[in-house]
Amino acid sequence: MDLFSQLPDDAPITSDDLRNESLVKRLRVLLHAYPLFQLSQSDARREESFRHYDTLAIALKIMDIVAERMGTESEADREYVDFAVGPLLDAMDVRAGLMPDAARHVEIVDRVLAALRHDSDARRPFRIPYMDIGQNGEICEKQLEFRLIQEAFGLNGEIVMRLTNEAVNLSLKALEFDLEDSQAATEAIVHSQMCRGKFDEARRSAHYAVRLSRTYCVNVRRMLRDTQRDISRVDWVEKAPALLSDAMSHIDDRLDVERGIIVTANERLDALTPGTRESQAVAKVLTAIQYCMETHTVLQRELMTARTTFLDSQASQAFVSGQITSMPELMREVVEPIMGMSVRDVLGIAERTTPVLMAPKIPSQLSLCFLYDGLLRPKRAQRRDWIDIEPIHADHFAGDLARHSDEDREIVEHLLKGLVRKTTLSDLLAYARERRFTSVQCEVIVLLVMQHFDIESTESPIVQVEKTGTLLNDPEYFGDEVWITPFDAFEESR
Repeated sequence: MDLFSQLPDDAPITSDDLRNESLVKRLRVLLHAYPLFQLSQSDARREESFRHYDTLAIALKIMDIVAERMGTESEADREYVDFAVGPLLDAMDVRAGLMPDAARHVEIVDRVLAALRHDSDARRPFRIPYMDIGQNGEICEKQLEFRLIQEAFGLNGEIVMRLTNEAVNLSLKALEFDLEDSQAATEAIVHSQMCRGKFDEARRSAHYAVRLSRTYCVNVRRMLRDTQRDISRVDWVEKAPALLSDAMSHIDDRLDVERGIIVTANERLDALTPGTRESQAVAKVLTAIQYCMETHTVLQRELMTARTTFLDSQASQAFVSGQITSMPELMREVVEPIMGMSVRDVLGIAERTTPVLMAPKIPSQLSLCFLYDGLLRPKRAQRRDWIDIEPIHADHFAGDLARHSDEDREIVEHLLKGLVRKTTLSDLLAYARERRFTSVQCEVIVLLVMQHFDIESTESPIVQVEKTGTLLNDPEYFGDEVWITPFDAFEESR
């Protein structure tokens, strides 16, 4: 029977038939390689002395070098990239009948790195337009934004190179998968190859698994580091808890799979002859998977204390001024805008900021005047290694309010007693600033409101304080928003 005989000849094509999400997804996957294709097309347009270099191969080699060192104590900096890519450049020179030249190598690596970092657009993200199909079948144009290589500060303060998630997956031929899916697939491949006796392929797959483990740990730890730096940068309402839950499940699965691989590798080592090529390959697989297991075990411990990190950060940043906690992201909010400015504007900014950021400059010559003043300076008191502890009665502590004057407290209490209707802490602080309250008096408002959370602990309650379930909307304070109700009105409602 004809398979299509049940369909009418004039069956209309619906928007669901037209929209193909997998098509759009594959299109986005291919577009991530567009900068590499552009780099390869420029080979024929370069000077004669550089035309024999295959920049596409050099770019992939650099990405492998950077991925190899990501997450380690000695990440790849520019000096190491030049050293590691040198043998490949020497081979290209010999193939073209040229003598290897270190200066020429530095120049070609500069050009490849410039293309990978997008130096031509002040290192902004690559923005590539593509056509998407909307829910109703309409064609719309969108832009795909991504980066391949970024520079960052390493553990020792030096400038190092790091791959983005897109670049890692692109180099591992798995861009259509999430990082978690790539890890799961790679470790499953290692286990399958070990069981089938393909030890060399398993060694290469295990090598990829190590890179993916490092990258995944860096991404998760970035969320914890951003929380400690500025809790407002991380969404702890939905995204962060979901990420922690997914990460814990993902790591549990990875540890189970890695234990299975280790068991299989040990069984293979027992069956193979020591010293053979196969046994050496299996030993390398075992070492790589043990490293992955140790990495995931350490990350698991950090995730188990992640909520404590959040609570500690929230407590320490709750009443810190917004101007202090909102640290700028150096690359996106500082470096990139400066790269797009004119030289005159940049010089003006540099003249104002450099004296603040630079360390004190030591005079190059001895000054007799300063030496004379220093010698005549009174002798400093000897530093003691102990501190005298004076007993203080507990009733001397009246909380943080004791640091403020009675006048400021009376002004704030008068403000709270004058409330006639229910209001929020954000509106009350805004009203106080309109009435020219000082910053110290605004702080007293916050402290008194927080003190009234527990009315029974207050001798003469003025207001009733309750949570609203939203966040405080104030330029100087962070935390939960609260309702403030006059105590008399609260008692009448009860």
